[in-house]
Amino acid sequence: MADVTPRHAPTAAYIAAAVNLAAGLVMLLTLRYGIPAGESELSARIAYVGDHVLAWRVGWLLWNLAAISLLGFFVVLAARWRERAPILCGLALLCAAAGLTADLGAETILAVVSPGLRGETYAVVESIAVGLTGYLGNGLYAVAGILLTWAGRRDLPPLLLWLAATVWTAALWLSVATLVSSNAGQFASAAALMPLFVLWAGLTGRWLSGRAS
Repeated sequence: MADVTPRHAPTAAYIAAAVNLAAGLVMLLTLRYGIPAGESELSARIAYVGDHVLAWRVGWLLWNLAAISLLGFFVVLAARWRERAPILCGLALLCAAAGLTADLGAETILAVVSPGLRGETYAVVESIAVGLTGYLGNGLYAVAGILLTWAGRRDLPPLLLWLAATVWTAALWLSVATLVSSNAGQFASAAALMPLFVLWAGLTGRWLSGRAS
């Protein structure tokens, strides 16, 4: 287990960056027309999902993979710093695992349950799913990321520390925007979060690769 981090941490970081980049593009090009942050009219969202069920489900499947890749990235970071900060790393993984549970649950609801629903039933199911992923899942990921960044603060270079701070700030912004049902806030925070996370994960992978060699 001791050599897992130097061998596999860069790969986990690159995978998380690549899969989340793909998920972000799918959100921008396809999924956003079926969620409140991208389309404010309920009837338009229902019609869009009904007309694009396959693309809708494939898109959320990609987001499932993005969430799993994020947990894998967190696992290797926690493995790197567990000896110097075992409590922080343990709490981070608990938060990340709980966030993944909420996230996958929400995305499953959106992909499997939402298509075919209509009217108020659709709106209620949608609001539950958006709350689970945008507020609970994303908020727990942010807490996990903050804990891991703090655990590795003496190891990470300043650029990655500052970039991590912007990533988790955007993630918390998204969580709060979801909590208060601000569609504009959700759209803006997600638009900031995805490229920042992809950049941070990619640069962290490069840094980890240099440290491993």
